[in-house]
Amino acid sequence: MSQYAIMVDLERCIGCKSCETSCKLENGIGEGRYRTKVIWTDPQGDRRLGFMSMPCMHCENPACQKSCPTGAISKRHEDGIVLMDKGKCIGCRYCVWACPYGAMNFDAEKMVADKCTYCAHRLEKGEQPACVSKCPGYALSFGKKDELMSKAKSEGRKQRGINAGKANPSTFYLERLKP
Repeated sequence: MSQYAIMVDLERCIGCKSCETSCKLENGIGEGRYRTKVIWTDPQGDRRLGFMSMPCMHCENPACQKSCPTGAISKRHEDGIVLMDKGKCIGCRYCVWACPYGAMNFDAEKMVADKCTYCAHRLEKGEQPACVSKCPGYALSFGKKDELMSKAKSEGRKQRGINAGKANPSTFYLERLKP
């Protein structure tokens, strides 16, 4: 299995929220809900305001999937994408509570959970996820996890640690450069 991933370059993210907006438009996400969101951060205490795009982590061992009593959450074998079958969701919110990254959302109108799918429907057409394709600062890269990590390492970039327990997230972050 080749695990797909999104690599977020914290040096390039300008906090414009194009990833949020393009995701909402692409997937018909209503007001007050997100599949990806941008948060403000000061990750290294260097007094420079930083931003961080937060899509689903598409974990190797997804806690959301393990917590779902109906089997509504699955992980595709061929590419590691974690998907949600809303037809099987009973609205219990166990997945929302189980996700260590806060990536699961709940649609109170439809009474179902929702999450980022890396725009699986776009990938099937050979396109990038909407958030990646619309990022004006090129802060987001999409591809096979091992290839993205190898590229970052060859450029001398370090991965910022963001791991909760045994989840092993596939979305990962490159540290900001020192001033």
